[in-house]
Order: sequence, then structure tokens, then C-alpha cells
Amino acid sequence: MKRALARLNGDDRARRAVGQRYSEVNRTRVQNRLQEQAAQGLVPMRPDEVDAARKQQASTYKTNSQRGINVPRVGLGPRYERPPAVLFVPHRRTGEEIREANDNFEPGPLPAYVPTQSSEERKDDLAMRNQFSGKTPQEIISLKLAAAQKELADARRGGGGGRAAQEATPGELRNQIADEVAERQEFLDTMVAAGKGAEYEAEINGQIAERLADLRRLDALEKND
Repeated sequence: MKRALARLNGDDRARRAVGQRYSEVNRTRVQNRLQEQAAQGLVPMRPDEVDAARKQQASTYKTNSQRGINVPRVGLGPRYERPPAVLFVPHRRTGEEIREANDNFEPGPLPAYVPTQSSEERKDDLAMRNQFSGKTPQEIISLKLAAAQKELADARRGGGGGRAAQEATPGELRNQIADEVAERQEFLDTMVAAGKGAEYEAEINGQIAERLADLRRLDALEKND
């Protein structure tokens, strides 16, 4: 009685088991077919694509283009093909066209090249002069070295604008040499602060060493006296 009621209510286990086995067999068959198609490089269509293709085959509707009739054109020749638009744009003239327009004028020889200072170099030079009262570090060191050398030479030979060598005392000579050393050291400090110390350090140190050697010779002369 219970089994009969179960069949009436759709709760028959035997039928459900048979249906499940049938579904598993179909599922396995479909999976194998898809694998075979994939191995052949075929991509299966989606269900909506299959349905759309089926409807398109069953439909008899045609678009206007499909229903149209090709009517030949009578009395009309082939259509003229227009040249590209870029041909109508003005282009640069060739050398021959320029010579014809100027009566075959031939330019003269180019002037000789004269190296000039670029605008960036002129700006750097002006900025450097503004830092050092209108002079460059090279001009300043040249003027100071020339003045110092002139004073030292005048003092040694007893001529020029300074006192004679025989009239100068050892203390005055020592002070003069010390002033020259201090002047060069001050200039070197100024160049280092301006970022130019590497260019003048060797030269200024050499001149300071010469003045120190003069001091040592002066000390030796005082001892001998």
C-alpha cells in the first residue's frame, strides 16, 4: 500500500535510481563528445547560439538587402577615382624650382666660422663677475699675483715704488712676506667658498710655499749676521 502511494506521489526509489543511471550515462556521453571536439579544435556552440541558429534556419524573413534585385546600370561608365587629397597640399619647393624662381642665382661662399661664446656661457660669466665685483676669479688672481710679484721684486732689487732693500729691516721684510701669504690664503678661501677651490688650490699652495721658503732664507741670513 505504501509503495503504491509512493508511486502515485512520484517517490518511487526504483524509478529514481533508473533515472539517475540514465542521466549519468548521458552526462558521460556528452563529456566524451566535448573532449573529442576539443581535441579536433572545434569549439561547441552555446545553447543560446544553437537556438538562434535553429530559429534563423526555420525563419523565412529576409532583409531589404537580401530581397533586393541587382539591376545593371545602363549608360554609366566606371566611376572616376579621385586622387589622394595630400597631392593638393602645398609642398616644399625643390632646388630646381628655387633656382628657376631666382634666375639661377648662386650664393657666394659662406663666411669663415668664428667661435663665439654661447648665451649660457655669457650668463655664467656675468654671474661670476657679479659675485666678484665685476671681475672673474682668473682676473682677480692675475692682478693680485702681478702686484705681489712686483712688490717683491722691487723690494729685492731696491727699486720701484717700495723702499730700498738695504733700508728695509728684516722685520719689515718678514711682515711683507707674511702679508703676501695671508693674502693668498684669503683668496684661496674665497675660491673654496665659491666652489672654485680645486682650480686654484695647487697654484696658490705653491706660491705660499715659495713665500715660506723666503722666510726661511731670511731667518738663515739673520743667523749668519
